[in-house]
Amino acid sequence: MISTRYLPATAAVLAFALVPTVLHTYVGMTESDGKTTAAINHRLADLDGIDTGRSAVWVEEQYGATDFIERRYTSGVTLFAARSYDPKRLYHHPELGVAHGRSYESVAVTRVSTPSGSLPVHVLTGQGGLACYVLLYNGEFVENPLSFQARQVFSMLVSPRRQMTLFFSQGPAAPEATGSPVARILVAAVDSFLAQTPTAIR
Repeated sequence: MISTRYLPATAAVLAFALVPTVLHTYVGMTESDGKTTAAINHRLADLDGIDTGRSAVWVEEQYGATDFIERRYTSGVTLFAARSYDPKRLYHHPELGVAHGRSYESVAVTRVSTPSGSLPVHVLTGQGGLACYVLLYNGEFVENPLSFQARQVFSMLVSPRRQMTLFFSQGPAAPEATGSPVARILVAAVDSFLAQTPTAIR
């Protein structure tokens, strides 16, 4: 039995604990920046992309995303971009989904200078060739997902959910990852996405 003198404090703690549940489960509060992956140009790095016909049902089940594109280029590069209100589903080994069946053995993060600033590009190499990806959340690029999670854990509990954007490109191996078609198409996609004029948010 709880003493009555502890009831106000207990009630306050329980009420605070219910805030995330109410906001995200019942109210479903989200905050959109008005941007979309559909605004990414089909022509990137002087190459034309063709939509692959990736299943929208698969993307939603895998990443919790309804806003996505996937395009194939003549250089053998495939570009995938998706936005989700569940960041962890995008930043936790994204290659296991979009690059399923390909084997990657090493991971590194390298910085690439772009018109949008210094871009932290996650580089994966292995038998599957070369893959690169970039993570964007609330206007900032995510270099270390674990640090990102630690920084955002409290605000994500009490604030409306925001979308994380994953840009993922894969293709043939190259001696220099940052100068490869895989990286060039990825960087061009990020720049194209950021350059769009957001739609009005209602």
